[in-house]
Amino acid sequence: MTMALLGEGTKRQSDEASDREAPRRHLGAYLTAAVLLTALGRMVVAWISYDFDQVDGKVDDFFKALYDPRVLLEPEFFNPYVWAFTVALMVTGLVAALNRRAGRGAALLCGFVMFATAARELIGLARSEEFREWYFGISDLEAAIVGSWVVVLLFSATVVVLMLRAGDRPAAGAAGMPARGSQLYLMSGVLMLILGLALIGWIVRVLTMDGYDRGEYFKTLVDAGEAPFPVFAGSGEFWTAVVPVALLVLGVLALMRRPVVRGASITMLGVFLYIYVRQMIGMTITEFPDDSLDESRLPFPDWDAYTEDTEGWLSLATYVGGSLIAIVVIAMMLRAPEAAAGADAPPVAGGYVPPQPVGQPVPQDSPQPQGQPRYDAMPQAPTIAAPPPPAAPPQAPPPPAGPPPAG
Repeated sequence: MTMALLGEGTKRQSDEASDREAPRRHLGAYLTAAVLLTALGRMVVAWISYDFDQVDGKVDDFFKALYDPRVLLEPEFFNPYVWAFTVALMVTGLVAALNRRAGRGAALLCGFVMFATAARELIGLARSEEFREWYFGISDLEAAIVGSWVVVLLFSATVVVLMLRAGDRPAAGAAGMPARGSQLYLMSGVLMLILGLALIGWIVRVLTMDGYDRGEYFKTLVDAGEAPFPVFAGSGEFWTAVVPVALLVLGVLALMRRPVVRGASITMLGVFLYIYVRQMIGMTITEFPDDSLDESRLPFPDWDAYTEDTEGWLSLATYVGGSLIAIVVIAMMLRAPEAAAGADAPPVAGGYVPPQPVGQPVPQDSPQPQGQPRYDAMPQAPTIAAPPPPAAPPQAPPPPAGPPPAG
């Protein structure tokens, strides 16, 4: 998937390949976004590397936790969503540095998500003294931690502004000229909306449980200090809300056939696929119910544990069906066009003919409606035969009557 993105625009044999590159006038914005995104990714890697020397954690356990959800790690090592988005930041920065159009949508998604994450953490640190005490612990890194989140906030906001201003592409298949493959946007949009609504359904299911504090849930989405179990860089409630909201927004944009959705949907569904595949790996390799809770491993349900009731079967359908949808949409978005086919080419027969400048002859190869002869008649003489003044230019024949504009 990554190599497919990096390879876009490297071949000049076809219009579709060359259209993968962004206009040269936006190269500065793309390069700036690339620098900022990769800087954010390297910042996360630096904090994780630093924490190996400060907390009780082994490198082997960390790499095992990348695919095994049963492994318990210290909160300083963040969570799987942060790991996935760190990879997305680095890859998106590389794609943007290569001036690929797909980098714009991916950069916008990463920018919005990182901005929301940083804003939530800073709100929690500003409002909750208990959260600050837990966050900083006994270390003297208050300034470094707060400064890091401020940098994330500013960098992500800058990326969003730059990429919003760098957009100049029409919808694929616009102006009545359907681009080859533009139907892939429609199919992808429907699939993303189905998946997003299914995930929203699980959130509603949790909110309707007896005794669940719905007000506290919505507070935790914007204030990290309100979470009952504080974690670094976004709680489980926060990330499980980010994914369906992003899918719904991307689904609507895909139905509108906006090319910006290509890079964004590939990135979002890549993160989603990693989370779900990691979950299913844990369900496969677990020894449930023989696993016992200890300091390094969580008891994890296996596949059979989900087949005991209807809700379990629905969970399995979400894991497996959601993963398949993610794979299908990623494949379609890699093939989808960036803009209308022939958007910069002359119109085909029966399409829109731009008006000719006054006083200029109409080209002889202009398209003519079938069954209508060309207009070759000479200009009619004026009713009062009076020659024009010597300085007056000769009058040009009027342009032929053309068909109405298409679309």
